[in-house]
Amino acid sequence: MLKLTKEQRKIVKILEDTSNKGLSYNEIVVKCSATKSEKSLYKAAISSLHELGVLVKTQKKYKLKDYHQDDSVIPREISPQLLEGVFDATSLSRNYSFAFVRTEKGDFYVSSEDTLNAYHNDKVGIEPYFRAGKPDRCIVRRIIDRANTRMAGDLRSSGNKLLFICSSPKIHNWFSILDTGGARENQKVVLEVTNWGNPKTSIAPSGKVIEILGDSGDPAVELMAVLRQFQLPLEFPSSVLDSLTSISDTIGEFELSKRKDYRGLLTYTVDPSSAKDFDDAISIQRINDGWRLYVHIADVAHYVKPDSPIFQEAVQRGNSFYFPKKVIPMLPEMLSNGVCSLRPDEDKLTMTVVTDFDGNGAILRQEMVESIIRSNIRLAYEQVDEFFESGLLELDSEIKTALAESRKLSSLLSRKRMDAGYIFFDLPEIEFHYDSEGFLHKMSLAEETESHKMIENFMLVANEYTAKKLAQVSPTVMYRIHEDPDWEKLEKLFETLGSYGIECSIRENPNKTVQGILHSLPNPDYHRVFDRIILRSMKKAKYTTEHQRHFGLAIEYYTHFTSPIRRLCDLVIHHLCKTYICKSQTFAFKPKQVAFYATVSSERELLADEAEREIERIYKLAYLKDKVGERFTGMVIGTNSSGLLVRLNEIPLTAVLRSSNFISRSFVYLDREMRFINKSTGYYYQLLDKVIVQIVEVSDDVYLEFAEEPDNHIHSVVKTIPKTNGGRISMSDKKKRHTAGKGIDVKTRSKKYASNKTKMKHGR
Repeated sequence: MLKLTKEQRKIVKILEDTSNKGLSYNEIVVKCSATKSEKSLYKAAISSLHELGVLVKTQKKYKLKDYHQDDSVIPREISPQLLEGVFDATSLSRNYSFAFVRTEKGDFYVSSEDTLNAYHNDKVGIEPYFRAGKPDRCIVRRIIDRANTRMAGDLRSSGNKLLFICSSPKIHNWFSILDTGGARENQKVVLEVTNWGNPKTSIAPSGKVIEILGDSGDPAVELMAVLRQFQLPLEFPSSVLDSLTSISDTIGEFELSKRKDYRGLLTYTVDPSSAKDFDDAISIQRINDGWRLYVHIADVAHYVKPDSPIFQEAVQRGNSFYFPKKVIPMLPEMLSNGVCSLRPDEDKLTMTVVTDFDGNGAILRQEMVESIIRSNIRLAYEQVDEFFESGLLELDSEIKTALAESRKLSSLLSRKRMDAGYIFFDLPEIEFHYDSEGFLHKMSLAEETESHKMIENFMLVANEYTAKKLAQVSPTVMYRIHEDPDWEKLEKLFETLGSYGIECSIRENPNKTVQGILHSLPNPDYHRVFDRIILRSMKKAKYTTEHQRHFGLAIEYYTHFTSPIRRLCDLVIHHLCKTYICKSQTFAFKPKQVAFYATVSSERELLADEAEREIERIYKLAYLKDKVGERFTGMVIGTNSSGLLVRLNEIPLTAVLRSSNFISRSFVYLDREMRFINKSTGYYYQLLDKVIVQIVEVSDDVYLEFAEEPDNHIHSVVKTIPKTNGGRISMSDKKKRHTAGKGIDVKTRSKKYASNKTKMKHGR
């Protein structure tokens, strides 16, 4: 992203909001509310922006350069050729005046005036500008490919005509309607875009309605709109359905003769209570003073060959998508819920990773074999947790013994992973509960449970072994990597944490650095705030054929092997295992194919996350529309120059309190400290503040106002931090906070994975 200093960012923002006449140096300093000691910083910032060509100077006034009018003035280090990237309008959707373009060389900042007529996820050609060799800003010069030529959204009246607004807030333009197709106001429709518009000439985009989905607000209609917006398939092609006729769930004697027969082992599955696709099962035995763990995974690759229409469709889908009362599976249900699903009392083909552990949880031996199993029992997470807590669940004694031994081994594995630097975040997910008609009627926090951690530990064992072994024998591997944190971001994070009394010490091992920070957080409120901030400062995990370690898991070699029913990566990995480890097939993917599947897997994972978040956003907003005016207590868990992000107590969700509610009272935003401060009174708003608010607007998001006078807000502070007086903070207090918090050591807690979709995202 754009590597500007705090002062440079503030200058750019002020000039973006200023008329074309520009501002003098003194005017900029005044508008930036610079103190006497800060003036030299702002002078240097203005000079550097001028040297870079970001600012132009005319008659002692500075203004942002208009690249469209004067291309003769260009920043240094400009690339002579266009760079291809993907336009990301997330910032524009949050009312910022800029966006980003994601490229293979990094993320480039782009002013809203330089976006041409690009829309979210469009493939674009940019003129890139670098600073010190790093991506800086860019100009969109060409639209290479449109992400969506069809959009789902609402019809709204404007005077005597209808306009279209896309359901996604990331596409914020209003479209003129050339043909309504019989649709009326307040209906959800699908629009085919015929003209993308031109913001420079004020030509509005336009299109024609090609499908009427139904009335806005109907849960089924809203879900269908999301499926249309993200172009998700509702049906399988006829070629896929035809190919299913050749698949049989009968296991022949010849196939049996080639496999390890584990049907005599006591085997169990643990899944969400609503799950139908069971792709992993567990067996465990005591051997000497240790254990032998069997992780059985459905052998989907036996049925889905790489040259089959089913495999090709799986590549198109990338993974399964999970929505309220609707699943779009990667594989046809005959396979996902039937032939491949490890249902109890049925013989099933599997790939099994066998691991021997000593009494301390250290690995002694591992192997992978093609196998056949027969699950004895299907358990839900809730049942296993009930057994762990009370021991009173009615189960056969053999099942109870297996669960007890699994629990012991899992406990050892958890300890070892923590010692290795495994990063835990105390960020429970929000569970959405729907009524029979599909309306959201309740939200709750999904607390961590021991059963989830146990199954995750076992899946990590299988995934790590698979990656290690394939790295030894396969020419190409699809890894699941999580890059180390960006140290520049960590340094900013350390400053923020220090201003809240959290001591940060940099260690040689970056995992231990992050663990040390998490262990220093004194109570659940601090975890709720800073776990989120730390997580957001890190890079996202992705798939690639280039080996790198997985930072978050503290694992050198890692991949996804354990969910072949619902993830493309795992299905590809199974075929690699069959070719290079089990040597049961001669087919081999070409390296370019594996790299392509890695790219597809990463892209579709992001798409699934975005689609699932979007439908949850829509249902959440519908649920809260009748709560406008209601009061809530909450805590500030995030800040930026636009306002405060507040987590409500009565309803477990976040809402926005815009800075316009208090910025007129002479508050300024301190970016590094993530707090607003009134320099004349000393009052401030910051992370961890306990506030009383009321919902005032539900539109693209949920917006709040203070329900009581702002000066009456209550602060939540660490005991070692100097006590504040009525919400005031002095400069001496601020200095002390950088050294407060020594000696605090609180164990962090891991996140709970409450559903099939979340099961996909980690060890499983």
